[in-house]
Amino acid sequence: MICARCSQPIRRDEERKQIDHPRPTGPGLTVYVHAERCQPAPQQTTQARRFGV
Repeated sequence: MICARCSQPIRRDEERKQIDHPRPTGPGLTVYVHAERCQPAPQQTTQARRFGV
């Protein structure tokens, strides 16, 4: 199982939280995160600058 917050594996012996996301137009979604707050995975928020163009 993969943590939705940090994208790291959750081992069987680790505590985890189940988070349900209901959706009005389709089936809901259930994600799992570490019970103890983990560091979020880095995300690129702007376009990378292209060199040599």
